[in-house]
Amino acid sequence: MTQTAWVLSLSQFYLSLGFVLFFLALELGLAWVLFGFRLRARHSQAALLAYRFWARVFALSLILGFAASVPLLLQIGTLWPGFMERAGEVAGPLVGMAVLTSFIFKSCFLGAMLYGQRSLSDRAHTLVVGMVAVGTSLTAWWISVLLAWLQWPTGAVLSDGRYQVSDWLELLGGIAPVLFGVLLAGGLLLAVTLMLAVTAWRTEVRPSDAGDRSVYAGALRLVLLALVLQTLLVAALGRELLPLQPARVAAVVPQWTSGPPERLSLAAWPDEAQGRDAWRLPGPAEWPSWVRLPADGPLRGLNDLAGIRPPLVATYLTARLAVLLTGLLAALAAWALWRGRRLGYEPDHLSRAGRIGLRAMAWLAALLQAAGWGHLLIGSLPYAIQGTVSLREIGTTAGEGALWFVLCLQLAVYGALAAGFHQLLRHATRYGVVPVARHRGRA
Repeated sequence: MTQTAWVLSLSQFYLSLGFVLFFLALELGLAWVLFGFRLRARHSQAALLAYRFWARVFALSLILGFAASVPLLLQIGTLWPGFMERAGEVAGPLVGMAVLTSFIFKSCFLGAMLYGQRSLSDRAHTLVVGMVAVGTSLTAWWISVLLAWLQWPTGAVLSDGRYQVSDWLELLGGIAPVLFGVLLAGGLLLAVTLMLAVTAWRTEVRPSDAGDRSVYAGALRLVLLALVLQTLLVAALGRELLPLQPARVAAVVPQWTSGPPERLSLAAWPDEAQGRDAWRLPGPAEWPSWVRLPADGPLRGLNDLAGIRPPLVATYLTARLAVLLTGLLAALAAWALWRGRRLGYEPDHLSRAGRIGLRAMAWLAALLQAAGWGHLLIGSLPYAIQGTVSLREIGTTAGEGALWFVLCLQLAVYGALAAGFHQLLRHATRYGVVPVARHRGRA
């Protein structure tokens, strides 16, 4: 497998995986927010209005996530044909469970959630919405388990070039719960920042209603909570992964020569050709106390990790970008909450700068998820399964021309899907949703 083919295959796969993870996280966050709205709807007309609007956005994100998951499953076999041969005993059941739970819960409950509101009692419909949230969470859980196992292949042993499960409980543990928590917190952050951005957008074209005010007040309180929760979970994930992946640590510092861990840099520009930093802004004298570093001898430097180290610049910059975006988003969220309190949580009173700030929060949240997941995936290269199976071993033999064509086609399709999502969201924001006729006193 040539270097160009490897890069093209990786670009295709990460594009599909990133698209799936984004809409899965958004779907996951919205599912639990909608369940919260539905619980409050029995006593609050505002919560019911908010539920009716955001249920449409949830359905749209679900469709796009499902559409992107189909080519992702195909790419596992076409781009990495040796993967299932090496890890089929682990990956097969996990992918099967993700598909099964998705179809069971969504086939049984999604239709009733979206179209059965007039026919079901309030309690029954609330239960249905809760089951959709549970089903979405289970689907995300199985995907998180597989991604976590690729980072830390525990609970399975490598025998004759193939992984065989030795302990399913151990495999389902490890870092999987923490990684699922990161996905859930990230999805909640995406959902609430999108809600704030759309609410600010709606007040430019029409006066806000009770549902808008309910969303505005609730999302302002949730955004900081989601950001803090995700930050803590990412720190816990790093605490577990860093001792297992010394190459990632060396790239994050960056550390060029083997020895004791060097001083962490705040900013630097690594010069791979010279094997040193072109310039460097030193950070704290000591690493944070919560960070666990590899304990078995000195830390291996980048110069001693040729061929098994991740892409240096991308790994280094995505880590710094995630930290920077977290700080910016926290500052904007604190400012928005302070302004919201002063305005009495009335979105119509937002200034133009305030509306721009709320829109910026949604973009920052999306970029933060891209930077975080990008660092997790890029920092594990060149391995498909950390420390044992490299991507080159399981890669495709397709020609570069075919890979270029598929990548360009993929960019066009995903670009069209993203544009369609934006356009439909814009249409729903401007015109709202069709009122639901009342039936025997139920909305």
